[in-house]
Amino acid sequence: MATTDTDTTNLTSSIPQIYSHLTADYRESNLIFTNFFDRRWESDRKDSADRVLIHGANTFQNETATHANSLGTAGGSLTFDEGRLFTRISLIADTHIYQAFDLEYEADLFSNIGLMEKLTKAAGYAIAHRIDDDAAALIDTMGDGSGSDHFLSSQAVGSLAVPLTDPDIRRAVQYLEDAMAPSDNRVFVFSPAEQMNLFSVERFINRQYNDSIGNLSKNGKYPGFQATIYGLDWYMSQNVEGTNAAGHDNGIWQKECMAALVVEEMRTAEHYEISTDSTRYAAHAIYGFVEVRDDHGVYMKGL
Repeated sequence: MATTDTDTTNLTSSIPQIYSHLTADYRESNLIFTNFFDRRWESDRKDSADRVLIHGANTFQNETATHANSLGTAGGSLTFDEGRLFTRISLIADTHIYQAFDLEYEADLFSNIGLMEKLTKAAGYAIAHRIDDDAAALIDTMGDGSGSDHFLSSQAVGSLAVPLTDPDIRRAVQYLEDAMAPSDNRVFVFSPAEQMNLFSVERFINRQYNDSIGNLSKNGKYPGFQATIYGLDWYMSQNVEGTNAAGHDNGIWQKECMAALVVEEMRTAEHYEISTDSTRYAAHAIYGFVEVRDDHGVYMKGL
């Protein structure tokens, strides 16, 4: 029996083309960096201000000197020292980002996949991704000698494109202890490439196994949470700065290392444009970051 040639018999014109209402959309990274920045300063910002000025009290004398004076003789006079403040830090909302798009009326009318819903969601993700990008870019400034003049440090561990080791992580924790960083709100954020290396660390694997027994939740942790080891919450993020070839800027820090001032986290506006018969939509954010305590963070060079 001969095979029917659908081209010559015009049968192809009678076969309907079905467009699914389901879509294969973009994937989203674990955008987590700003969750681990100090945002308590935002409550001090007034409606008309674009910045918060942060002061800090210093000790009376340098750490290497005797802290309290001695009274040498009975009836001797007291020596009065001046109180000292650290150099003022300026936390400024100096970054304004946006994502805007046009959606033609007919495209939205005849589409069966809900274009407006999908495009507004994508615009929101673009804003969140950019904020997270800017936050992730600060990790390689941790422990680099910048920031507040009193809290300067030189705290970097590992080498780019070289796997981190368990002793590297313990050394970073020691840096935080040496700086008297609070024991809460400490995190270790690393790339997927570094995660694959950490799977070879027995302590990491054992902790994940122990945490998984009888526990199907992450106990309120953010996406990407892996385990809690050495007092650090370990997180994997695809948005860690770097590449698989050159290495990534992983980081270990305590929350007070970095400060965030987010004035508008997501402001949206839309209107119908009569000249183009389309809906115009824009999402905005205004924010800023600053390093407050350089010695509360460790730049973890690795995979």
